[in-house]
Amino acid sequence: MFARVQSGGLIAKIVGGVGITASGAAACFGGGQLLLQAGQYLREAEDRRRSVDRLVKSAFFAEPPIVEIPRKATEAQLLSMLRAKDHSPILVWGNHQAGKSRLLWKVLHSMSLDQGVLHLHMTRDEDRAETMLCTHLGVQTDVEAMETLHQAAAALGRLPVIVVEVPRQIRNEAALQSCSTFAKKFAYDAQLADVVVLAGAAATALAFGADSREKRVFLAPLSEQECQQQEVQEFLKHHGGDAAVEHKADLLQLTGGNVGKLEEVAKKLKIQTFEQVRQEAIGEQGKQILRFLGIDMQGGFGPEKVKAAKEVARRDAPFHQCVRAEEFEARFTSKDLAQAVKARGAHCIYVKATTKAEERFCAASPSVHALLKRKTRWLGIF
Repeated sequence: MFARVQSGGLIAKIVGGVGITASGAAACFGGGQLLLQAGQYLREAEDRRRSVDRLVKSAFFAEPPIVEIPRKATEAQLLSMLRAKDHSPILVWGNHQAGKSRLLWKVLHSMSLDQGVLHLHMTRDEDRAETMLCTHLGVQTDVEAMETLHQAAAALGRLPVIVVEVPRQIRNEAALQSCSTFAKKFAYDAQLADVVVLAGAAATALAFGADSREKRVFLAPLSEQECQQQEVQEFLKHHGGDAAVEHKADLLQLTGGNVGKLEEVAKKLKIQTFEQVRQEAIGEQGKQILRFLGIDMQGGFGPEKVKAAKEVARRDAPFHQCVRAEEFEARFTSKDLAQAVKARGAHCIYVKATTKAEERFCAASPSVHALLKRKTRWLGIF
């Protein structure tokens, strides 16, 4: 559609001059054919201006919760990464409904990055990150997209930020790979944008790899220290009333500090007794454990079909310690486990990874941890 215009050239004088008219262009070129070319260049310049303007005015927003629980340590970690000058792609991930989008918005807002932030939200397995960028900018090729990013950076006085959001329903390997390639190409290699990938599932995050150039932020469930914040009380009070506040410790046992799950069970206390809510949650957790154990019968983990679900489930480790993923690395990877869990809807065990070297397989909550022990004994798994 358009190419970079060399400064000082004849075309640059035409497309760069705000007051150039069609008759002025004709005078410069002195011919009908050249007039047509001048008109084409002017149109291309206008297309480019529109693309740049669209990017400069783009913004990322995440709806704030009525009561927000601070995640200060993780916010500080993400802020430090965004302030770095190495332009490494950033991967933000965590459990479903952990608050990843809101975390990113808060950090961007604290840096006054309220414009020049392009949000590419994948919705289909057919989506590809670079194609989505070109479509949003209204350009045809990656060269034109790069030129737009370059000019937007000049207008902003900094690099644009591109947020690629990959929800958990996206499973296509080519779609996921396109995010890895895109992040490395436009951020680390070309340094035309700072790229942040929001991964909606552990399987997505563990499949992401920008040749190890990326930095990772894992938004974990609430820690014991975070659970002591006054905002947690207010959160429970808002969603579940006095009953939720009264049973705070019990709700944390059921949810493991997962903010989305905590909200979900707290809301039920407005129409059910705590015992009804507890029994319902325990029942669902029991079903998920059986689905997890059933992974062995449904094909196992990874391409080698390793049947190790029972072995993972029966490992006797304290809830907060979890089981180190490297103990299974020779047979299957964390990605293999995450993909099997996602496919089976067996979210009783998840992959926790503050860094790639610290990947662990963790029970979703203390109540799940206790159930795993009870069910493996009941099923004769020792």
